[in-house]
Amino acid sequence: MIKGVDPEIYRRAKATAALEGIPMGRAVSEALARWSEEEKQTEMEREHERNVDFVRGQWSELERHKGKAVVISSGKLQGVFDSYEEACSFAARFPVALTFVVKDFPEEREIEVGPDLEIQRRA
Repeated sequence: MIKGVDPEIYRRAKATAALEGIPMGRAVSEALARWSEEEKQTEMEREHERNVDFVRGQWSELERHKGKAVVISSGKLQGVFDSYEEACSFAARFPVALTFVVKDFPEEREIEVGPDLEIQRRA
């Protein structure tokens, strides 16, 4: 039993579930699953922004590693590697990480990535 549910919202949800022909328990379970997935995605977006902010704010420090691959996660430098492949392997342990070879200041662009999609850029 869940306490504190707004009676009007519950009434509308129950009516919608009845119209859809599904039990109220299933409707609540589906709603909670969607909500938790959205929250997870939102947290991943916040983590990505923390990582991008770190790169912007610490670029002069990152430039010391020119030509090396770096992994940024949790808003900090997690590691410096000789190859991009090594960095990618290390980055796999983090839920969200920026991995790139330090060259010139990166151009800003927006890339949308789903939770099951990995993007690899090859020269």
